[in-house]
Amino acid sequence: MSLRQMFYIQPMNYVYFEAAAMYVIWFLLMLFLPPKARKITACTGVVLSLVLIFALTLIGRKRAAVPELVLIPSVFVHDFSIPNDEVPRTMFMNFLLFLPLGMSLPFALPKRIKHKALVTIVTGIVLSLTAEVIQYFFHFGRCETDDLIMNTLGAVIGTTVFLLVGLIKSKTKQNNRN
Repeated sequence: MSLRQMFYIQPMNYVYFEAAAMYVIWFLLMLFLPPKARKITACTGVVLSLVLIFALTLIGRKRAAVPELVLIPSVFVHDFSIPNDEVPRTMFMNFLLFLPLGMSLPFALPKRIKHKALVTIVTGIVLSLTAEVIQYFFHFGRCETDDLIMNTLGAVIGTTVFLLVGLIKSKTKQNNRN
């Protein structure tokens, strides 16, 4: 059984729980780890995220006869009231795929980079676009705007961990001074 299949056979309520648990655990790690341990953990998270992204988007895919390009997002054409449909699952899985990158990259970036959240979001967009272009030109699955949108959203929501930790740490420093 492939990694992709393991993710897709789980009931969605498990997937939602696992995603929420991952988000909370990572948030707490980034909040309470000392700076050096946080940097090492974040760098490890970035590497694992990149491996996971490329493993799930490119490796082990069957080559199609012709490339598929889907430019209209499912949000505009899909009836989400249909139960047991794969579109919401696929969309959430694409969101989930880039969440760890968004949660770890800002903490891994060097201090001299000023706009870490923005750099992380742009990196998520570029990586997602790269994966979609490779899928299109090498006929690995479909190149879809849904994937780009949901991957970017995952990176954006993941980046909120960085923003929340920064906010809490600045408030704590401010309270300690008073």
